[in-house]
Amino acid sequence: MSLSAEYYTDKTGDRGGGGGAAALAHQRRLIQGLLVWATLLTLGLGVSITLHFIHRDSPASSKVTVPADNQAESKDSSLMRFAPAWDRRENVTFLTWTTNNIGFIKGKQNLTVTKHGEYFLYLQLTLDHQQKAKHTITVRSQKQEILKGFINGSKSVFMANGIFLDNDDILTVTCEPGAKIMDSHAESYLGVIKLNST
Repeated sequence: MSLSAEYYTDKTGDRGGGGGAAALAHQRRLIQGLLVWATLLTLGLGVSITLHFIHRDSPASSKVTVPADNQAESKDSSLMRFAPAWDRRENVTFLTWTTNNIGFIKGKQNLTVTKHGEYFLYLQLTLDHQQKAKHTITVRSQKQEILKGFINGSKSVFMANGIFLDNDDILTVTCEPGAKIMDSHAESYLGVIKLNST
């Protein structure tokens, strides 16, 4: 609620001393500060609730590690996480991946789908800070383009899409022109969630 200067001077008895305008300006600053504080608290609460639901059933660490014996983390898992398998010091065009899951996708550069069904794919790539050109990141199968994003100015791209994939579909991830891409699992990663098999 905002009070006009006339209302303030009429109700408080300030008759031309100039204090009404100063008090009104002070009141506006307090209201603006309160609105900013309420906005920050609301955003913090939203982030807290989101993190609660995201991390409710997840393990304490989301770091992807590849065991030496390449055994499966869980053969029945509907989530496959892939970590970078390239050297960040070299320009990469065709991206290669490692995973600790043995499941519905196999391979490193050409990722082959072993079970047809509906899938949700997500990808984040972060370029080395020295990269200046515009880059096109594409995830495609031999039948269609699944994801396509551009990095120009910003250094990261995140993409996601739900799609039906058949047995023996081959997925590839490319970066044109080739670029130095960060190889940390927190900055560059690929994930595939199997929604259902038909």
